[in-house]
Amino acid sequence: MVDALKKLDKKFLIIAGCMVFLPILFIIILAIVQGCSNKKLTYEKYESKMISAAEKYIKKEDKKLTNEGESYIIDLSTLVDSDYIKATEDALDDTCTGKVIVRRNGSSIKSNDGGFLNYIPSLKCEGYNSNSLINLITKNIVTSESGLYKNGDEYIFRGSKVDNYISFFGKDYRILGVDRNGFAKLIASQSDSVDVSWDMKYSIETKRDTGINIYKDSNIHDKLLEYYGNKKKISQDAKKHIVANDICIGKRYINDTSLTSESDCSQILKNEIITLINITDFAKASLDNNCTSIVANSCRNYNYLKALGLWTWTVNGVTDNSYEAYYLGNGIIRHQEASSNESYNVVIHIDSNEIVLSGDGSKKNPYVIK
Repeated sequence: MVDALKKLDKKFLIIAGCMVFLPILFIIILAIVQGCSNKKLTYEKYESKMISAAEKYIKKEDKKLTNEGESYIIDLSTLVDSDYIKATEDALDDTCTGKVIVRRNGSSIKSNDGGFLNYIPSLKCEGYNSNSLINLITKNIVTSESGLYKNGDEYIFRGSKVDNYISFFGKDYRILGVDRNGFAKLIASQSDSVDVSWDMKYSIETKRDTGINIYKDSNIHDKLLEYYGNKKKISQDAKKHIVANDICIGKRYINDTSLTSESDCSQILKNEIITLINITDFAKASLDNNCTSIVANSCRNYNYLKALGLWTWTVNGVTDNSYEAYYLGNGIIRHQEASSNESYNVVIHIDSNEIVLSGDGSKKNPYVIK
């Protein structure tokens, strides 16, 4: 009888314990679930969700964007109203405006099979502003010493000590500046080859294979396209961020030593994916007051491009004849037969609205595109 009572007491205690513990456990689980569901996103995570929402929107609306450089802007409010993303008040506990820029890049290159759609989010909140490249580099515009200078509707890095380092999908570049189209111009920190001719065609002027200095038909132009097509040089992920831009390929007279780009831009090549440094790019980067001529030795002073050790072809040919092209040799603009061998540093453009994942532009901590 006593044993039976003991067993009954144990059962009663177990039942009573369960009646007390289970509701408490349920409350704890419910609190955890609610806590997780109410967890706010980071601004960076929300930007990623903006990209996913924009991709769905473009697909639903059947926006083709087939032409090179064709773009479309989707306002954040449109994505919210279409239920592709939560409002920032709910997801971030902040009031924001924003947009996603969608651009077709690389469609002019046949091997890209129609090109790539690139999505760039932009978010402006009470407590946050997207870390776009243009926002970061224009925080400190200078009027003296090394840094970023505003030149009309463009920006140019000048001086010997400038924080314009950028890592673009595993490759090191320097930012030359940002043009009036809002495109950042990047030059590779390292040359790709030391034995490349600008052109090797037969010249009726010299009666030899000294080349013809028409850039769009040159061997170096073909070489650059080969570089772009090499996945080891430029990955598929990188290509969707490279924008086609109109470049200045005008020839220049040998005695035309002006620092302006008037002659260089007398001829424009449209929608170029990859190119070379322009003849005036180097001189513009110098802070030396004695850099008054495109060929002045002083232009190599206070000039970060000189530190790259450039010995590289430019995009420009000589007007005085049909077979010479300009190159940069040890900080001086020179000219020689197009058939000569030099190295080349590729130049590409990206949208300056691109989001920077990390970095401050210094050599130790370069900007990294998201």
